[in-house]
Amino acid sequence: MPKKMSRIALTMVALLAVLCLAGCGAEKPKESADKAVLGWAEMYAYGVSDNESATGMTKAQSDQVSEKVIGDMLKAFSMFPLSQQNVEAMTTEYITKLQAAMEIKTKIKKDDAEHPVVEVSAAVIDHQGADKLAQTSEDMIALGVVLGQLRAQGFTDEQLKADADFQNAVMECVRSYVDEIPLKATQTFEVKCSADKGDGGKMYWVPEDPQALMNFITGM
Repeated sequence: MPKKMSRIALTMVALLAVLCLAGCGAEKPKESADKAVLGWAEMYAYGVSDNESATGMTKAQSDQVSEKVIGDMLKAFSMFPLSQQNVEAMTTEYITKLQAAMEIKTKIKKDDAEHPVVEVSAAVIDHQGADKLAQTSEDMIALGVVLGQLRAQGFTDEQLKADADFQNAVMECVRSYVDEIPLKATQTFEVKCSADKGDGGKMYWVPEDPQALMNFITGM
């Protein structure tokens, strides 16, 4: 083979190798790890997130998380003598207040190509303090006394849930309790991530231990 042709052949082989390396390499997530973890944390805390698309969750997965998180909130507010409409309204208000109070933030702690580490910071709910508040709050105690008296007079829960004045009074009482729910001082938690296929078969950064992240963000 002539030397000129040899050089061309070698150049083509080298070019082919470069193209193969570029085209056959592992796909990297397009969304940053800190944005992905922020989405996961917000979903676990509120059941909704503006950063949900960065998590890679399929619709079925995000629906499952939302139904669990928001469903638990609905159950909690259903324990009060509220109409279903007011239970849903109080849940929406509660989520909005949590989003402002918890101030969930994320930042890259270790920028690793394979396993980046993200630091999550948040002021999580003090559940013991919230339980104590429920038992000692003057508003909660007064609500229990009034509810007991009304039931003793023969009023049914259905009647109370249909009474506008009673519902307004209960909503104010519950709002007062929610406003006083204590939060712990801002804490941090490190989340190790791995790349995995998510929604649409694309690659996303996901927490290697999502349960640990959920436990941290919910204060459990």
